[in-house]
Amino acid sequence: MENTESDDLAAYVVWVPKNGAREDHMSRVTGIVTDSRAIQYWDGHQAIMGPYHDRYSLTGPCAGLFLVFGPDAVWEDDGPPEPTYGEDAHSSQFTRELPHWNAKRFAERVMGMLP
Repeated sequence: MENTESDDLAAYVVWVPKNGAREDHMSRVTGIVTDSRAIQYWDGHQAIMGPYHDRYSLTGPCAGLFLVFGPDAVWEDDGPPEPTYGEDAHSSQFTRELPHWNAKRFAERVMGMLP
C-alpha cells in the first residue's frame, strides 16, 4: 500500500483464532497495518475465512494468506468471491495450491490491477 496513494486500493485484514489467538490480542497486532485504507476484522467464528479455509485446504497455520479481488467482487449468499490472485506464506511448508508469498511479486500484481 505504501507504493501508491490511489483511493482505488483498499485492504481488508482478517485476523483469525489460529495458534491460540484471541480477540483481546488484536490490540497488539493491528498496529502492523497502519494505512487508513485498510480495515481490520476479527473473525472469531470463521465467517469470512472459513470458506477460504475450505477452498484452499489450509492445514497448519493460516497466517499469511494474501488474496486480491477486483473492484466488482461481491460476497454472495452462496459464498465468497473467487480471488483474482492469491499467495500463501505457508504454501511451501504445507504443499498448498497458491504460490508461496513473495512481497515484490504480489505488489506488482496489485499495482498492475489499479487504473
